Amino acid sequence: MSQRIFSASDFQEPSVRGSRSGGGSVVARVVSSLIGLILTVPALLMVIAGGGRAYQQILQEARTDADIGAILLAVAGLVLLIVVVLSGLLSAAGPLVGGVIVTAAGLAFLLDPSLVEQASRALPGFGRTGVITLSLWCQSGLLLAVGVTLLASALARVIASRSGAARSRGVRAVVSIIVAVVATMGGLALLVVGSTALLRSAGSYGARSLDTPSLLILLGGCLVLGGVALTAAWSSVGTAIIGTIVLLAGLAGFLPAVSTAAFRAVAPLSSDAAGGASSVLTIGFVAAIGVTLIGVAASCARARRAVR
Repeated sequence: MSQRIFSASDFQEPSVRGSRSGGGSVVARVVSSLIGLILTVPALLMVIAGGGRAYQQILQEARTDADIGAILLAVAGLVLLIVVVLSGLLSAAGPLVGGVIVTAAGLAFLLDPSLVEQASRALPGFGRTGVITLSLWCQSGLLLAVGVTLLASALARVIASRSGAARSRGVRAVVSIIVAVVATMGGLALLVVGSTALLRSAGSYGARSLDTPSLLILLGGCLVLGGVALTAAWSSVGTAIIGTIVLLAGLAGFLPAVSTAAFRAVAPLSSDAAGGASSVLTIGFVAAIGVTLIGVAASCARARRAVR
């Protein structure tokens, strides 16, 4: 007997209370897909551009005053990104489409570092820091991590729409909080280590090659964060709480005092790790992960309520 895990039909919404025909579900999938297709790239470009300006002024020029324009640009991108993730309230198709786009782009940039220089010349709004900005996001593998988290969000939405109301919700909530907090911190740590080493191997600091051990560390971090997003399928409490904490930390990272404090806190352990930790805060990556986790928590909670 043949067995399957997931197919295209799994990303279609089940018949739920209030659906008198299949038309509503089809419309929801189409609208969600269009949101993911249209908004994902502009959202991340705005976050990357705003975070790049903040990175240049805080960590490269050592300025102590916040760049309000850069912060507003990055926040506008985060708002668009949460719209993409919240399209999961309609259907898993939106985060799925967005995740496929971002994951494919992240893989392409990792495999061919020369794409960063080409993209920096073609994209508007990056200015003279375009190569550095895109390197920090793309050659480091951080863009890939966002894509994997979006894909995991879509899968969590699918599972939640079929699981219904959870039994022992109190126990699941407590477990989800513990798992989310521990796994998110561990995943971010792996990403900091792997992305910093990948930047060095990709050419930001040295030879133009892809370091396999560093790539494996990065992929481990991607999978851990994806696993955190998947826990929302059974309980949204943990992802909602850690998502809020991570988002607030990411927003605070746009402020010079916070980025500098993060660097000094990690510096006794490793100068590379300190640079990586302050960078992921300043460029908006941490905030983007926080937004994604909050969005998947909301969409999965609604999906479970809809099939009670």
